Amino acid sequence: MNMPALTPETMTAEQRRETWFHRELAGYFSADNIDYRQNWDYGPELLELLASRFRVIEMILGAEDVAPHLFAMLHGPDVEGETWREAFETYDPVLTPHWTGTKLIDNAGIYGLYGVLPAEIPFDARKPWVETLAQQLDQFRQAANPEPQGVIARIINLALSRHAIDTGAGEVDLQSLALFGGVTEGRIRNILSSGDGGLEKVGQRVTAVSAAAWLKGRKEFFASIWQQPDEVVPEAPSPDFSDEVVFVPVAADGSYFHPGVARGGVFRVGAKDEDRPYDNFDEALAALQKMATPRWRRPNEAGNWGIVSGRDWKRIERRQLMSM
Repeated sequence: MNMPALTPETMTAEQRRETWFHRELAGYFSADNIDYRQNWDYGPELLELLASRFRVIEMILGAEDVAPHLFAMLHGPDVEGETWREAFETYDPVLTPHWTGTKLIDNAGIYGLYGVLPAEIPFDARKPWVETLAQQLDQFRQAANPEPQGVIARIINLALSRHAIDTGAGEVDLQSLALFGGVTEGRIRNILSSGDGGLEKVGQRVTAVSAAAWLKGRKEFFASIWQQPDEVVPEAPSPDFSDEVVFVPVAADGSYFHPGVARGGVFRVGAKDEDRPYDNFDEALAALQKMATPRWRRPNEAGNWGIVSGRDWKRIERRQLMSM
């Protein structure tokens, strides 16, 4: 099944909700759409969290005495087997929305990734609902202690980071900011080191206010729209520039010269065997602008470094450019 290309700034609330469930349950997004590059299947982790508790209960109270009761707790039409262990071999919480934990993680995913709430939440109840969700996620994280680098922890962190951005209070973790902005965590660290992106670091996190300002320049970010009625159709942002405009060369593959192509903090521009190193982006760009055919080194999709030639020039706001 072919899905239309996704544009964050023009997607409706319902389209955003469908995106979460289609990606999670059906997984039929192609390379022509947004490159998610993440595994959001939290089902196995949720099962293991429950299974680990079941095993402890059996060890404390005796497997023979409690096993039937544990199995009986797994109510639902899709339960198979005669023991909870057998049931877990085919029991998928993603297909059992009656689980409180499934609802919680789904709600966190819809809100955290796409900035919308479940359709059944009344408009006038949304703000307190979001506050309650943040509290529940924090409590779940403390009580369940999910794998720090796992899917569930990633989803919870995204939701709590978005809540911080929406309220303008608190901090955003670096992984969540990278996911919001469609860049790698390493790129976020480079921006922090350079000081060019306006991000304010607090320990291993950044302030929510500075994160919100930086994300305004990221076309990959799904800005929150839960604060407006679902029937409001989002409008694409104005094409006019509001910040200083910079001209950068564009290669035949559509890639262009930006701060992220520095290798070890050094930009190399020029033809093969004649390229020169520059420590400063603006100086390197100025050198490119003077060349009849601008050439620079950059990594390809496989991470291999090579020289590309500029075929055109692109106008881009400096603020957005420096966040690349």
